[in-house]
Amino acid sequence: MDQITPTEYPQHMFLSRLLVKSYRIVQSMNGTYLRSLGYENFKIGHIIVLMNLAEQGVTTTDLAKKAKVSKQAMSKLVNELIQEGYLISQIHPKDLRSTLLFCTEKGNQFLEDLMKSRTHIEQKFAEIIGRERLAQLNQLLTEIVSHYDELESVDSINDKIASTKI
Repeated sequence: MDQITPTEYPQHMFLSRLLVKSYRIVQSMNGTYLRSLGYENFKIGHIIVLMNLAEQGVTTTDLAKKAKVSKQAMSKLVNELIQEGYLISQIHPKDLRSTLLFCTEKGNQFLEDLMKSRTHIEQKFAEIIGRERLAQLNQLLTEIVSHYDELESVDSINDKIASTKI
């Protein structure tokens, strides 16, 4: 199989550039949609926190492990969400040294609105490439992400992503 050299790419972009641009498009569409609903100053990390909460509560340490970010980065995100009323913390009933985090009604409403935003974005993409091809793209990206998700080197990248505004 022949390799394509950079000079043979006059009208095409490298995969890495396409992925970055795609990410920025999704980020912009999400941000626009959520701002239209009144959400300001939301970071991707806030979404990571809210999406990894459990009904029975979860510790900041467990959230950091799930999201593959440092405890310090997670603590900062959690404190911001508590201040804004999206989370509450309660003393852990079995370990008085730690606290459990729970989603508030405001946090649950945000998650509902986030799902509406995602549906909206998928509909827009399906209008461009069709539902079948969108499903294929989703499957391909899932395979790639699953392959690399286990690598520890991804952690430092996730710390940077977590603080990015949507």
